[in-house]
Amino acid sequence: MTTTLNPAERVLAVPEEAARWETYAGRFEALLAADLTAAAVPGWLAEWSALEAELAEAGSKLATFADLHTDDEAAQARYARFLEDVSPQAQRTEQALTQKLLALPGYHPAPDFALTYRRMRDAAALFREANVDLAVTHEAQMNRHGVLTGNQRVFLEGESLTVPQARQRLDHPDRAVREAAWRALAASGAEVAPALDALMAELLVTRRQLAANADLPSFRDYMWRKLDRVDYTPDDCRAFHEAVREEVVPLAAELMGDIAARLGLEAVRPWDYNRNNLLDPEGREALKPFTTGAELEALAGRAFDGLDPELAERFAEMRAGGLLDLESRPGKMPHAYCQYFPVDNRPFVLMNVVGTAEDVRVLFHEVGHAFHGFLSGAAQPLVWNRWSPIEFVEIPSMAMEFLTLEHLGHVFSPDELARYREKQLQGVVAFLPWAAQMDAFQHWLYAEAGDGVTVADLDAKWLELDKTFHPFVNWEGLDEGLRAKGWQYFHIFRAPFYYIEYAMCSLAAVGVWRQARQDPAGALERYKASLRLGSTVPVPELYRAAGVEFRFDRAHLQDLMAFLRERLAKES
Repeated sequence: MTTTLNPAERVLAVPEEAARWETYAGRFEALLAADLTAAAVPGWLAEWSALEAELAEAGSKLATFADLHTDDEAAQARYARFLEDVSPQAQRTEQALTQKLLALPGYHPAPDFALTYRRMRDAAALFREANVDLAVTHEAQMNRHGVLTGNQRVFLEGESLTVPQARQRLDHPDRAVREAAWRALAASGAEVAPALDALMAELLVTRRQLAANADLPSFRDYMWRKLDRVDYTPDDCRAFHEAVREEVVPLAAELMGDIAARLGLEAVRPWDYNRNNLLDPEGREALKPFTTGAELEALAGRAFDGLDPELAERFAEMRAGGLLDLESRPGKMPHAYCQYFPVDNRPFVLMNVVGTAEDVRVLFHEVGHAFHGFLSGAAQPLVWNRWSPIEFVEIPSMAMEFLTLEHLGHVFSPDELARYREKQLQGVVAFLPWAAQMDAFQHWLYAEAGDGVTVADLDAKWLELDKTFHPFVNWEGLDEGLRAKGWQYFHIFRAPFYYIEYAMCSLAAVGVWRQARQDPAGALERYKASLRLGSTVPVPELYRAAGVEFRFDRAHLQDLMAFLRERLAKES
């Protein structure tokens, strides 16, 4: 098929040669052949970093374009060629370059490179030749999830809708409308479920083999090292799961019980519970602050103007540069994310907006990521030092959801803004049980379930966990097989073992907001300063730079839940 590019997609165009290894091979070989001395390392690293940025940008653009056109076979094939031809050779060469640097006598990394140097050493120890081609297979398998879900349609009342368009109706005050939307979404999910089941079965085989090739007992052990999780342990995560069950689940149940009572609902049914946007207890229509993606860009621009001139300028750059693709449309992967192009230090935000207040929140979230890219990229010349460890990377996004709360007077009336602010606070409470469930499921799947685990076992475990973390949702009389498929979620397929970071960062974001209520300018400056540090300091130090603690223990949860309970009482 022929694809017509919209303005935002034109920035994703890459020349054909960018997907061929020979385009990069000569420069990598020159770096390998260089007569390296300790004194020459800074210049050598700068050349390597520039080449890595070029390589990463080509891959990022091809991947993003494929996500925007899941129904375009040519777009999928271009990205597949890059993965097959470039990625394996790049991995092998990067390993050789790393070994060259690690073996250099007399070299001591500068303070701003010491952490990256340690990570390079650890990554080199994890490298196995057998995993190079297997990683290509793994990436191709994960990308199939986008194709399967990007082409998913929901048929509702004679209309063919995208998943985001159908989900919008879950916010409707009319319960019958919500139930119809939920049942249509469930039917659509049931159609794609067998293909996702089969894909997960393939992924589990691949992921176990990645771990075995690295001489590690489980995929959890493999990912723990690959993600450089050095500041906490699996036991800390399990303690967090239990703390959420005891400290947060009761508050979430209380919130939903109060909403149900005020609406006269006999029980909270699945169509009554959207963790991203709890029902309005007065039965009012959902907030609809905009209609088009262009309108969302404009209202966000005004919010950033009020928040901070530097950040406003960066967002204006995104708007002018075609770095936002916001509209929902058929063939577009239904998730939202921020991509990054390191050559020119430019982020790119992909969303699927349908006009809701939730879209406003998600845009601020994704643009918070974009600010992280902008600020760390401007402050850190070496590509490895940009962004941050994943335990911090969601703070820029989640904190931005809070920092913009006082700058939306042009979007909402005072009453509407109070509703929006309440939803933001409720969202933290509703999110934490989901985050704990997602993380607990992955610990079980990759470290406890064993090689003989079946899809039926996955369903059963998810059902057990959902009853633990969402006991207030009543499924009586409904097919629990639908509930059991809740594990068929983006991150389970495409970002394995990446989810507890959202919980860590949501707690930190609340902490940033607590500061901002007392000292808006100081909190914002600390926020920006922490982003500029990029990946040059350890996780706890990044948190301290933002003015918060790296904690997710029970006592910390108790304190934050007490604060949120107090704030929610004042907002309601």
